[in-house]
Amino acid sequence: MRISRIGLIVAVVVMVPIIIEMRTVFVHVGLDVSLGETALLGALMIGAIVLWAVAPDIRAKRRSNGENNG
Repeated sequence: MRISRIGLIVAVVVMVPIIIEMRTVFVHVGLDVSLGETALLGALMIGAIVLWAVAPDIRAKRRSNGENNG
C-alpha cells in the first residue's frame, strides 16, 4: 500500500464532509443534485482514493533498483 491503513481511513473520513459540501456548492451554482447522485459521486471519489492507495508504487520500485529517470 502507498499509505498506511490509518492514513487511508483518515483520507476517507475527510472526504465525507467535502462530498456533502460539494452538493451545497452545486445547488448554489444552479445544479440540482439528488441524494443518490451525491452518494454515487462520493463512492466514485472514495473508490479512486482506495484504488490509488492499494496500487503498487512503481516509482518506488525503480528507485530501489537503482534506476534513475531524472
